[in-house]
Amino acid sequence: MKEEPLVFEARRWASSFLSEHGREETAADWLLEHHLQLSRPQLLAAARERVEPQTWKHFEQNVRNHAAGTPVQHLTGSSFFYDREFSVNPDVLIPRMETEELVWHVIDWVQKNKELKSPRIVDVGTGSGIIAVTLALELSTARVQAVDIDSWALEVAKRNAERLRAPVVFHQESFLEGIASRKDQVDVIVSNPPYIPKEEWEQLDPLVRDKEPAIALIGKGEEGIHSYEEIIKHAAEVLAPGGLLAFEIGWQQGKAVKKAAEKAFPGKRIQVIKDLNGNDRIVTVVNK
Repeated sequence: MKEEPLVFEARRWASSFLSEHGREETAADWLLEHHLQLSRPQLLAAARERVEPQTWKHFEQNVRNHAAGTPVQHLTGSSFFYDREFSVNPDVLIPRMETEELVWHVIDWVQKNKELKSPRIVDVGTGSGIIAVTLALELSTARVQAVDIDSWALEVAKRNAERLRAPVVFHQESFLEGIASRKDQVDVIVSNPPYIPKEEWEQLDPLVRDKEPAIALIGKGEEGIHSYEEIIKHAAEVLAPGGLLAFEIGWQQGKAVKKAAEKAFPGKRIQVIKDLNGNDRIVTVVNK
């Protein structure tokens, strides 16, 4: 364009450009809202206002970057989860709706178990901290710990907790090994660990495969369930009687993860829960 466009012209150009490059048109609005610092209603109301030259320059470049393969969330530096804005970067996974379902199940379970006045919760493989921070804020009396082996991911998680004022204690540790060595007991273990088998990972959308951390995506072993087995190995030691273990899983892993849980928790109540799309997505163990 020869001159900076009006807001509605910028939206129209970006939507068309992204569509031509096989990207979601809605990303145009996300980027424009970010660069103009406007909400969706404000963006619509500003349709006839002109975009400032510097803003247009950065917006146009980011639209082209997204078309070339950079996730929108890495361009804006943030993503929403449970109606809160979290910082994200290439060191952590971009939050997904399926994980919101996992968090909802944990919150619902804790709220129904009214005897848990101050539930002790540990989030294993916290990444950006979305699970731990959300649980700490939604369950105001909870005592939340978060564990990750990756120091870069933990830095992102700590920044999110600090900015959102969530009282979370962070540990750089592998799975539940540190919790077990300290002989801590917890009421809830929750985890969205790496679970995508290597073969499936290679077939992922390049926006995910090439731009998000493989360490947080690829599950070891033929079925990708190594992380679950490592967590379950110590879960029986640290999970309090009556406590909850809750995993997010891949859509083909329900039977395998349930079988692994049954070995460590024989006779306990174990469920495979489907997500909103009807796929196996969550495995829960109630330790009673």
